[in-house]
Amino acid sequence: MKTNMKFNIFKLILGLGLFFILPYTAISQQVIFKAEAPNIVSEGEFFNFSLTSNVSLNGRLTSKPEFAPNFNEIASGERSITNITNTKVEQSFILNFTLQAIKEGKFTIGAVSMVDDDGKTHTSNAVTIEVIKGQAPQQNPQTPAASVDNSASDVFIRFIPSRTSLYRGDNLTLTLKLYVGLQTEFDGINNISLPDFDGFWAKDITPAPNSANMSKWQRENIDGRLYNAIVLKTWTLSPQKSGAIRITSANITAVVKQRVRRSIFFDDSYQIEKKIRTSPITVNVKDLPSGAPASFTGAVGNYTMTSKLSKNQLTANDATSLNIKISGTGNFSLIGTPKINFPHDFDTYDPQKTTTSNSVNFEYQLIPRSAGTFTIEPVVFSYFNPTDGKYVTLTSNPMIIEVEKDLNSSQQVAFVNPTNQRDVQILASDIRFIKNKIQTWQSKGSRFLGMKNFYVSYIIAVLLFAVVYLLLHKHGKNRQNIVLMRNRKAKGIAKKRLKIAANSMKRNNASAFYDELLKAVWGYISDKFSLPVAELSRNNVSELLNEKNVEQKYIDQLIRIVDECEFAQYASAGINSSQMHLLYNETIEVMSKLEQKTK
Repeated sequence: MKTNMKFNIFKLILGLGLFFILPYTAISQQVIFKAEAPNIVSEGEFFNFSLTSNVSLNGRLTSKPEFAPNFNEIASGERSITNITNTKVEQSFILNFTLQAIKEGKFTIGAVSMVDDDGKTHTSNAVTIEVIKGQAPQQNPQTPAASVDNSASDVFIRFIPSRTSLYRGDNLTLTLKLYVGLQTEFDGINNISLPDFDGFWAKDITPAPNSANMSKWQRENIDGRLYNAIVLKTWTLSPQKSGAIRITSANITAVVKQRVRRSIFFDDSYQIEKKIRTSPITVNVKDLPSGAPASFTGAVGNYTMTSKLSKNQLTANDATSLNIKISGTGNFSLIGTPKINFPHDFDTYDPQKTTTSNSVNFEYQLIPRSAGTFTIEPVVFSYFNPTDGKYVTLTSNPMIIEVEKDLNSSQQVAFVNPTNQRDVQILASDIRFIKNKIQTWQSKGSRFLGMKNFYVSYIIAVLLFAVVYLLLHKHGKNRQNIVLMRNRKAKGIAKKRLKIAANSMKRNNASAFYDELLKAVWGYISDKFSLPVAELSRNNVSELLNEKNVEQKYIDQLIRIVDECEFAQYASAGINSSQMHLLYNETIEVMSKLEQKTK
């Protein structure tokens, strides 16, 4: 009984708390207040100017918006809209004004202020509206016979490139837009067919369709006519070759309403499908000029570089990291790993590369093994600036690292700065005194060499030596056999990996496809030439294949396949099946040539 009473008292207190807290939460919420209107209207057109807030605007405006003398106010009124997302309830209040454009020009409706329940003033944004020459409204035929409204033809799509001329290694933005005439009743899209972008790497950067960033219809003036326009797709395109590259047409099936006048009293409407397409466009890709510096690795754009050590004072055998960050605009996938000359007694590892939309970061892990003062030489990075048409080289400052002796190490080899070289010193070793008593092989009564145990020990030592020699010899032969077996099985293992990649391609799983294709290439090189995967890099593979007298064109083709696989692993959203088929076939061709050349 007491437990139930306590529980009821708890519920009463909780209910009272919610009763007082919830209204306060609702009142103290952040107030939203904004103005919206079409960006372009035609002379004489009626349109809406609205003020939107998450609190009611009745009686809160400090003044009405100023519309005269450019617009006539026809009517006004407030309405509310309630949105329920999961368990979240949001309410919007819209104060709408119906206006009519009076004359041509570009006019601004100034900001409006309102006061909330706490007495705080909030100001909306100003809105600029362009009024163009009036367009004659499209009228329905008045004859009683069945006649068709031609507004359905007022729909088209087009490509909008950010530019049509660029250097190889640079990129451009391509937008696909849909335009619908103001008098056309548009009901959606049934089918869309996009180009293959042959000759480009294409990355889809269309915003995801959610409430936060959904594309909105915007009015545009095309050759003196107004259209509602919306972005369908946006890509970043990176050319893979020089010359004139043609981007083929995109096709969509638009659904519009067709109106038919059956009589002077009735209008009928029905949906029709209209197939429309873009015009193809041509992009001119120029080769980079000669005279590239030795530190140029293919980066094209406009960049800045920063370098930073996580710590420059540490103890031997402790770790530090060096971060090289390259920021700016351009194709970050083409930025190669900077070559850095580290001190010889530093253990270094392959850098971790992190790429974002506007930067790429290389993080090197360093472990000094001895005490001293060390200098990391300046990092050099070169790129081609397409705006200025010239190569630019960025150089960091030299970095000094102070390394103290590791007291936990019983013995440590200390290397001093190369500018002040001395002999290698053995540290932390105690002084060992010379014994002044001569030890002889002879003991009292007999000599060791004359003892039977000496000969037994001698025979055992010879047998042990023979066993060790045989084991080492067998180990060497086994090692040679392992290398030989890896070489022979390289082709078979590569085939299995290529088969897995082909299955991923059939399932249209681009990420898995490029991952398996990259494993097939690197795995084949590793098995074929008995190189650990961790030691594989573009430079040492190129040198190795050159030593094997492999033609340079096949080496370049192999390196490009690796680059494309690595690039596509984070850009797979804009890659289609035809691109995967081309790269798959090219990989098989290159690996077949390598198999022939390196037998």
